Amino acid sequence: MIRTRSTRTTRTTRLAILAATVGFAALLALAPTGVTSSASAAAPVAQCNGELNADAQQIECQVVIENTLDLVNNTESSVVTISRCAGAPGAQLTCSPPVSTPSSTLTTRVDQCNGSVNAGGSVLICAVQITNTIVGPAQTTPATVNQCSDSGQGGGESTLNCDSYDTTTGATITQCNGSVNGGGAPTRVNCSTGPSTQTSAIPVIVNQCNGSVNGGGDLAFCSVQLINRGVDVTYTGPDLTSPADIRFPAVGGIVVAPDVSERDNPVVVPTPTPPTPGNPGGGGGEGTPTPGDETTPAAERELAATGVDVRLPLLGGAMLLTLGGSFVVIMLMRRRENQQER
Repeated sequence: MIRTRSTRTTRTTRLAILAATVGFAALLALAPTGVTSSASAAAPVAQCNGELNADAQQIECQVVIENTLDLVNNTESSVVTISRCAGAPGAQLTCSPPVSTPSSTLTTRVDQCNGSVNAGGSVLICAVQITNTIVGPAQTTPATVNQCSDSGQGGGESTLNCDSYDTTTGATITQCNGSVNGGGAPTRVNCSTGPSTQTSAIPVIVNQCNGSVNGGGDLAFCSVQLINRGVDVTYTGPDLTSPADIRFPAVGGIVVAPDVSERDNPVVVPTPTPPTPGNPGGGGGEGTPTPGDETTPAAERELAATGVDVRLPLLGGAMLLTLGGSFVVIMLMRRRENQQER
């Protein structure tokens, strides 16, 4: 049978299509199908708002946030832990188990204990603690505060017991405003921000204990700690002083602000130590592989640490091999056809 140029072209084209189809199928088999992370995107934290306003109640709420920002490797994460107790004032309270939620992004806003327990004889105890650990250079300054404004009115002497009476608009920390009005005991408004700082690297907003416990004969104890720390984090501003002597009741919901020495201590983020042959787990932790990494090649772990999917380089290599193989097959088939024609 005589093969025409058209016939040869058609066969070559079919071979090319077949090779491309095989290559495409191979790439689909090797492609990542998606990675599911246990962490979820962070949302503003809101709890204990607009609650228990019908009769006298005591409510204790706490938010603890640990943010980690790596400016060198461009990664971020956070863990939020919330807890809540409520019941009749002075009685045994009913507490929910603390709930911790990890996130792949920073958590930077808290709204807590606003518009709550506004009946007479109520007690409000709320605390927010945010610790920002920063890897890389960052500047911090004293946190701006709007606190204890239009509160403690309606009778009684020396109703305010606050460590700051700043009224900065759009402040980082806004708490204890328009609260504990209607008369009652002295020093019924107890609010502290301690030596909190702020940074543009992780801008944070805290709104707490505003418009609450306004039924008369009420008490409020509210605290905010905002800590920014890291080896290359520097502070600019006046000396950070210890917080005022805010006497919080001995309850589980409150966190006392740290003193200056604890506040200023940087945190050194340790560099992982590779396993030492012949010394697993010895030397105070040296030589101990990271859990879950015992069977993972070192190069693959390094790629994962940079945020690169370790399967992408493999996928790229497979693509090059598949395309190269396709061209080789086509060239061999064309050479065979030319030899048969001769």
